Amino acid sequence: MSKKVFEKINLGGIEINNRIVRSATAELMGDSNGYVTDRLLNMYSELCDGNIGLLITGLTEVVEGTATHTLMKIHDDSYIEGLKKLTDLVHSKGNKIVVQLVHHGSQISGRPTYEPYSPSGIDDEGSRVKSREITKEEIRKLVEDFGDGALRAKKAGFDGVQIHGAHGYFFSRFLTPYYNRRADEYGGSIENRARIILEAYENIRKKCGEDFPIFIKINACDFLEEGGLTFEDSKKAMKIFSQVGFNAIEVSGGIKIGKHTPIRIAIRTKEDEAYHREYANNIAKEISTPIIVVGGFRTLDVVKEVIEDTNIEAVSMCRPFIVEPKLVTRWLEGDREKSKCVSCNKCFNPRGTSCIFNKK
Repeated sequence: MSKKVFEKINLGGIEINNRIVRSATAELMGDSNGYVTDRLLNMYSELCDGNIGLLITGLTEVVEGTATHTLMKIHDDSYIEGLKKLTDLVHSKGNKIVVQLVHHGSQISGRPTYEPYSPSGIDDEGSRVKSREITKEEIRKLVEDFGDGALRAKKAGFDGVQIHGAHGYFFSRFLTPYYNRRADEYGGSIENRARIILEAYENIRKKCGEDFPIFIKINACDFLEEGGLTFEDSKKAMKIFSQVGFNAIEVSGGIKIGKHTPIRIAIRTKEDEAYHREYANNIAKEISTPIIVVGGFRTLDVVKEVIEDTNIEAVSMCRPFIVEPKLVTRWLEGDREKSKCVSCNKCFNPRGTSCIFNKK
């Protein structure tokens, strides 16, 4: 039976109404301490009215002290009440929602109130944030933080969690040889560089149970000129993640200083779209874990091609839903014109992510 975009499926243990996913998008609409606000709830209410199959929240910090204060946080129990309001809202509208768990590490804006650490104390050229190498004791603590954050997410009613292992954030840098130059069991081979993620997965599984969906987002490739995560190693990591029991894998690519950033500009033609498609389909052919692909989708035709002609299970989008939360509804109702997103990247505003073309 051929796959269709607009059909109900089980995606990694979550029953959803279609194969279109809202990829994690930094909302920057929490209060000054990262608690849920009415503004954030209103934004999700609009997304729920848009017939999107699955919502994945913006990156949600599991460690206290990160400098991007208005991002959602989940590092202590005081956040559960507000997050429960969010999941209750989403579920009341018949939608499903996964929270993306992250530790920023040294990839942060502003001044952190913690001492930034990284795999090996290697920072981007010109970075204002200087890090030191994380200790094994701190690794053990961070693994517990991810497990505790996931348990809070379960208590708050989320349908699952997604570990952010892409785009140059903390776990992504462990996977990348340029940043990870460790000589212990967390460095060297891709099996070792993925170890911290596997330990976080096991901690979440222990605390949340075998039936709680755990997704991961990973770069197919970093697109660094030298020392980046290659697709060969990424593919090995994804096979390991599949074997241990991750419920779904979202394939992305790029970091802030790479040849191609995760959010590329000037997506004008169908040929510019779906720029991680071939990577995602390559791995989808070899593992049973559902593969989601993100990256430059703007037209329903391209979404349909990927779903109907590859082994990929779902397509995720970010910026199109910033300009047009009800894009999927428009497509369902017969207006198949492309997304209104012009890929200018002016939507990421520290006062709250929004499209500059939406005047309201």
